[in-house]
Amino acid sequence: MSDTVQEWIEVPFRALKEHERLRLDEFLAGRLGKKYSRATVQKLIGDGRVIRSGRPVKPASRVSQGETVTIRYPRVDEPPVPHETMPILFQDERIVVISKPGGTLSHPTDKVLHNTVTHLLSRQLGKKVFLAHRLDRETSGAMVLALDADAARGLYEQFASRRVHKEYLAVVFGDVAWSRTVVDAPLGDHGGAIRVRRAVGGAHGQNAVTELRRLAGDGRLSLVAAVPRTGRLHQIRAHLAHIGHPVIGDKLYCGAGEVYMKAVRKEVRREDLEALGAARQLLHSWRLTFDHPGDGRVLNFTAPVPADFLLRPTEDS
Repeated sequence: MSDTVQEWIEVPFRALKEHERLRLDEFLAGRLGKKYSRATVQKLIGDGRVIRSGRPVKPASRVSQGETVTIRYPRVDEPPVPHETMPILFQDERIVVISKPGGTLSHPTDKVLHNTVTHLLSRQLGKKVFLAHRLDRETSGAMVLALDADAARGLYEQFASRRVHKEYLAVVFGDVAWSRTVVDAPLGDHGGAIRVRRAVGGAHGQNAVTELRRLAGDGRLSLVAAVPRTGRLHQIRAHLAHIGHPVIGDKLYCGAGEVYMKAVRKEVRREDLEALGAARQLLHSWRLTFDHPGDGRVLNFTAPVPADFLLRPTEDS
């Protein structure tokens, strides 16, 4: 089918310092995760679906730090978008900070185009926006995006070098016994049927450190603040599950992930969500501190706690 009748979803991937000189197929296979093998990526390249600077590329091409490689997916039918706009916390000519609603993807995928931050915000602002970081689909809260390529590079470098301070809120199962604690436990592949699940002590583990403090509790549930000192996949969720306090509504890390598998098969029932305590994981990007990529001033933002949170922080938290 030609481009004149096919609508495409374009998903960009930016190369970091550690990707310098990697083969293109190796780079994309690493960024896409276990869902895509190098052979699958090579087929996408061979079909002309991977582009750089507006032109198709070859599998043996090498990537350079800071450049963007884009994969094109044919658009599929989607359900109605629940949000027409993104709540804006701050905007100037270089950046925009939003409070992302839970249930919205950060960027398009091969199955979702419209219910994404980049699509909705680009339409809302009437200009292209650039991702500097991502939040999981069900995670809500503060998120910064760039409005030009130079600002995007500046923000991306801050996130990559761990110079951005991020603090999350999580409602968890159980009455936590500590006021403050640090989880220092490497995360790796779980090794089970759910390939995206992470586990302490799993294969190919990487160091992971999360600071936690208790904010509130009712004897059955607790509200905790979490500051990730490293940036591993699902770090806060996996660490909280490891210490016996999984996030309310977390389909992947409550139990053995049975509800996650039902969600993949589109078989989740009301009683499944009732057992999880919420329709989505109650994880919220609460506070975000970074340097403005233009003038370098320190910016601090707090995203309002969503209405679906079962516990809320006090004024002195």
